[in-house]
Amino acid sequence: MAKKQKKHWIKRIFSYVVIVLILIIGLGLVFNSQIESFWLGMQSNQKVSSISKNEVKKGEKKQGNYDFSNVKSVSGNAITESEKARKENAIGKITIPALKINLPIFKGLDSENLTIGAGTMKADQKMGQGNYVLAGHHMKDPNVLFSPLAKAKEGQLIKLSNASKTYKYKISKVKVVPETDVSVINDVPGKKELTLVTCASGNPGETRRIIVTADLEK
Repeated sequence: MAKKQKKHWIKRIFSYVVIVLILIIGLGLVFNSQIESFWLGMQSNQKVSSISKNEVKKGEKKQGNYDFSNVKSVSGNAITESEKARKENAIGKITIPALKINLPIFKGLDSENLTIGAGTMKADQKMGQGNYVLAGHHMKDPNVLFSPLAKAKEGQLIKLSNASKTYKYKISKVKVVPETDVSVINDVPGKKELTLVTCASGNPGETRRIIVTADLEK
């Protein structure tokens, strides 16, 4: 009798464990995007808080990737990729208080780095000079990475910092263009600008781009 009761309880415990595992997996699938967004946001904040002058110097020495065709949407490995990106050297940070954007800036457009920050789009660009262009991902979560740019408005303040100096820009124009319009990254003679580029939505296959242009103020 004791053996039967023991087997019975073992079966019940096993059944409970299976049910709990199914629930955990199910919840993970349902809330996967929320978990991913939370993780990417946390990694971005940790990276921004750790940027130092020494890190910026190391980041500037890196040979960035500027092949636009290699930029891919955030994959299912986003959590792993973001962890790797946090260990890379950033060259500064971008802050847009009105949109609650506070992200590290990396040299080039490596897919891993774009999981937690923005990337420079031209090899020779410098903060405060010419047309400084940054690209970032637009996610389904409207609060992650460059997604808040969908709410950008003229007059909003943008700050760029390289751990030594802070450059203040004011948004002058927000528009949507086809992905083939690469003229937006060109320098404009006599102007000191900042251009931010992201997809017009977080939908796969999006071919339009939000372009935010800002003028250097200080």
